[in-house]
Amino acid sequence: MTTGPQAAPRPTAPFLPIFLLLVLGSLWGLSPAFTKFLALEGLPPAGVVFWQTLIAGIGLFIMCRIRRVKIGLDVKHLRFFVVMGAAGIALPNTNMVFVVGHIPAGLMSVIIVTAPVITYVVAVMIRLEVLDIRRAAGVLLGLIGVGFLVIPQGSLPSPEMLPFALLAFTTPIAWALTNVYAETARPSGADPMVLAMGTMFAAALTALIASLATGSFHPIWRDFDIGEQALIAYGLVTVATFFLYFTVVALAGAVYLAQVGYITTLMGLGWGAWFYGEEPSAWVWLAVVLVLAGLTLVNLGKRRQDRVKSEALPEE
Repeated sequence: MTTGPQAAPRPTAPFLPIFLLLVLGSLWGLSPAFTKFLALEGLPPAGVVFWQTLIAGIGLFIMCRIRRVKIGLDVKHLRFFVVMGAAGIALPNTNMVFVVGHIPAGLMSVIIVTAPVITYVVAVMIRLEVLDIRRAAGVLLGLIGVGFLVIPQGSLPSPEMLPFALLAFTTPIAWALTNVYAETARPSGADPMVLAMGTMFAAALTALIASLATGSFHPIWRDFDIGEQALIAYGLVTVATFFLYFTVVALAGAVYLAQVGYITTLMGLGWGAWFYGEEPSAWVWLAVVLVLAGLTLVNLGKRRQDRVKSEALPEE
């Protein structure tokens, strides 16, 4: 999920952006491994998402106060927070915590990187974007890659994982839908960090209501064991990823940031292998190549469209 910062790059040390991008991709790639550990520890998905997003919201609030940015609480901001928090964070993250307890963390890392590809498909369907041959080819490659993840016998460690692998796509689909919503409903002039903060608090509230309604609220203070400690760490990692996200955009621009998807996928596979001994099949590696190639074409097509739009704007 993104909140759409488009800051212009600033002069900086030449290797700082790539270093921060590598750190960001490594931390984002750690997310499926974190959620798998929490699921294996028996922590309920909605309870996990509540604490993760609450910690992230508090961290972002502190950053906003340090920066002294105005926090909008009008109807347009609140509506944006609720939709993005519920559909863009609470639902997909809860789904990820659930399914990653049944499928490899590395596989989840490949699945979630399809979000930009799905975003473009949705944007074309509602005519927010025009059909572009290069980006359409990227979508086709991404879909073929997804097919290799779930169709061939032997692509998954066990055939029983197939329903959970298919359910896992709920997460990137939800992110794609809310990415499109963010493009059209983002409050004018709103600070991206404020939008992220409000989204996290709305997600925490949604997850809290869901956990209380289902009896799955997790009081971390009752038995502060390794699972609860990992949950706190997961929330702090989420704060760190948002800080790095906005820092990279400020230093090098949003187009540069788009490369993080490749790092996230590869690091996700690496973390899964390191922590859980996962060994992706040849089909999964083929899927990775196709999905990342598709992502490249979708990103390149967007850059070309953005360049055409900027050239078409009248000079002041």
